[in-house]
Amino acid sequence: VMGAGVIAGFGLWGSMFPIDTIKSKIQADSLSKPQFKGTLDCLKRSLAVEGHAGLWRGVTAALWRAIPVNAAIFVAVEGTRQLLADTEDTVDQFVANVSGSSNT
Repeated sequence: VMGAGVIAGFGLWGSMFPIDTIKSKIQADSLSKPQFKGTLDCLKRSLAVEGHAGLWRGVTAALWRAIPVNAAIFVAVEGTRQLLADTEDTVDQFVANVSGSSNT
């Protein structure tokens, strides 16, 4: 499960990092005197100044961060799913008792 989380994290960041880089540049841009006119302008100007490598600056740190984060998320989700599956009958019976109906 943890391995699947790591692979998912790498897939996410590997496919989305350039888009996230452009988003971050636009978010950091000045509101009073914006440097960029929009998303495509930011992309064009970033490519002109930094080249394609500029879109990937910082990807290594993001991939290292993805290892524990996505592994933990997958473990937590799978653990919660298992807990819910194990306690489903108990929860159903509790709800039936509280609501006054019986499923037995």
